[in-house]
Amino acid sequence: MSGIAWLFVYGLLSSYCLAGCLSEHFAIIPGWRYVGAGEFHEVHVAQGNGLGFVYVIAKLALTVLIGALLFIAPSTIPRELLWVSAGLLAVSWASTFFLQIPIQTKIRDQKTTALIDRLYRNDWIRVAAMAGHNGVVWFIIHRALAQ
Repeated sequence: MSGIAWLFVYGLLSSYCLAGCLSEHFAIIPGWRYVGAGEFHEVHVAQGNGLGFVYVIAKLALTVLIGALLFIAPSTIPRELLWVSAGLLAVSWASTFFLQIPIQTKIRDQKTTALIDRLYRNDWIRVAAMAGHNGVVWFIIHRALAQ
């Protein structure tokens, strides 16, 4: 695959993952405030499974793609910026595993508005990391195409 094709896939997958992240942050999490405690567990499980298929699998693919690009990227793709991109994606994953998942586990067991608000506040780390990652990706693409 040519360098341009790799960049095209990288940019589209990065933007898709940012859209998934923003959807979860701005649409899914705030909506949990309006789900009754009796049905919340089922809603949370269903949305979590759906998000896994729509967002998490794509984010895993993006992570593998960045790993591959770090080793096989053509010289037109600046490696130092790939490392910045990978670092921001790592921050997003770390935020997911160390902040979001523990809070979501508590919410699934006992839904409270305080926990939902805490999750929403902490989720800004992941959102900022994914937005920064996407910005770096498109800067990489712009720079590579300008050469």
